[in-house]
Amino acid sequence: MTDWPEPLVKDLARRRCVIVLGSGVSAQSVCESDQRPPTWKQFLNDALAQLPGPPETHIREAIDKGEYLHACEWIKSRMDETWAEYLREVFLTPGFIPSDAHKAILQLDSRIIFTLNFDDIYERTANEAQPGSHIVKSYHDSDIPEFLRKDGRFIVKVHGSLNTPTKMIFTQEEYARSRTKNAAFYSCFEASLLTHSFFFVGVGYNDPDLSLLLENQSFLFDGGQPHYYLTSSDINADLIKSLRKNRNLKTIKYDKIDSQYSGLPACLSDLLELVENARRKLLETTNW
Repeated sequence: MTDWPEPLVKDLARRRCVIVLGSGVSAQSVCESDQRPPTWKQFLNDALAQLPGPPETHIREAIDKGEYLHACEWIKSRMDETWAEYLREVFLTPGFIPSDAHKAILQLDSRIIFTLNFDDIYERTANEAQPGSHIVKSYHDSDIPEFLRKDGRFIVKVHGSLNTPTKMIFTQEEYARSRTKNAAFYSCFEASLLTHSFFFVGVGYNDPDLSLLLENQSFLFDGGQPHYYLTSSDINADLIKSLRKNRNLKTIKYDKIDSQYSGLPACLSDLLELVENARRKLLETTNW
């Protein structure tokens, strides 16, 4: 049973929580052929196998060392004009079906969802269940501050989407360029960190942008309310301490059950029940 922090439940109930989705959420989905979206490492290894000519040993070594941004940059360069087509073939063409995890997250009814994923699985989940209810924005939109103050429900594509492959943030160069060219978005991101709790689901702890923003906030505002990081129970104790000390992330552990992390939907369903109970109490007390 997951030990859900009461402050997180309260912030979700009051819709003062930004939920951040990573590839671990997408990986819950399957298509009709029982295929799942690849993890980042799996994607890079598969893409590397598509390159013509002899094996690129240094790219393989970079992937094995976890240097995914560099490996991705080199693979993209070699794929050249076929890169965008390959991405769509991998992430869109299979037609991944929204999972129970996607549906539970939607039912949490957060006003702001940040997604690090390029696919459109969560957007389709929202549109199928609640047509026209969510506004989709991307980090490069000129009106990106809209999600901070408007009343609607927003899905923010933090790294872009396959609708505009040329603006996707996928490589070392793209991360570096975006921080300057799209400074307005990062200002909005930092403002959100100050005014909302963040709840990270299916997100790797080594995302460059997230690491930088969280560390800056943690050391600028020492002792502030923590944000929350949901991960499987096999995380080690030293990493839990580091995440809290350096990024002010409080780790919430759940039982993944198997290699497909099939424990995630049930874990989120338990959270949903707590949030709904909290919202009923808010209705009774009107203490919004």
